[in-house]
Amino acid sequence: MKAIPHDDLVNLLKLCWEWRQDPNLVMQFGNVEAEIEFLASLVKADGWLKGDVSVIDYAFVLMSIDYEIDKKNMLQHLDLGLYLMRKRQQQLEDVEIADWTTTDVFFMNHISTCFAENKRKKQQVGWKIRKSLLNVVNGKVPPCGFDWQNVYTVYTPFMLTKYKHWVAVMIDLVLCEIKVYDSKVSLIPDDIIKEELAPLSITLPNLLNTMDFYEEGVYANNCSRDWWCPWPIERVDVPQQSNE
Repeated sequence: MKAIPHDDLVNLLKLCWEWRQDPNLVMQFGNVEAEIEFLASLVKADGWLKGDVSVIDYAFVLMSIDYEIDKKNMLQHLDLGLYLMRKRQQQLEDVEIADWTTTDVFFMNHISTCFAENKRKKQQVGWKIRKSLLNVVNGKVPPCGFDWQNVYTVYTPFMLTKYKHWVAVMIDLVLCEIKVYDSKVSLIPDDIIKEELAPLSITLPNLLNTMDFYEEGVYANNCSRDWWCPWPIERVDVPQQSNE
């Protein structure tokens, strides 16, 4: 990532200053709205990007039926940052960077809801898959997303609510594995990470099977695991933060 040119930074500060005269204004990025505090906080060297979802909002998302829910007051820096990365990715011509995509922050909530709706079934065949999840895999949502048939990996943010800690999850569609990027592995034991991500590990193969994902396209006969087997979860060795 390149540093912001000085003149652009000055213009951004000017925009924030003028914007404060009407704090009700918002800037629209795809389906994501950003208030002035968002842009102002990006300029501060010691700023902390917001990503927390309150307990009430979190429960609301889990209970929602429609993917296109009213996400006002819940859209934060994570969603906007991911959207801008996807948009920039589509604008670049280098095909080497087009082998991945991201979800938004609500993907994992829909996974958890789908898992809860089906977990009482004795057999995993014939799972009822939410349309919201099918739309994600097809690249219809979130904005500027790719059809998963055209990528090898999918990245999604995941918040461990109890610990108020975010991790990045990589879904490897080739090896059928789930990898976790955690900047503070000492905070949460491995068994807790695997327990929290169990809904994804179990729901994901059923979701892809519903769509005959591994029966056509670039993934035909490439899956090294039976679709009904939960995908393994492991942490990736990444640099660790030293602060709290």
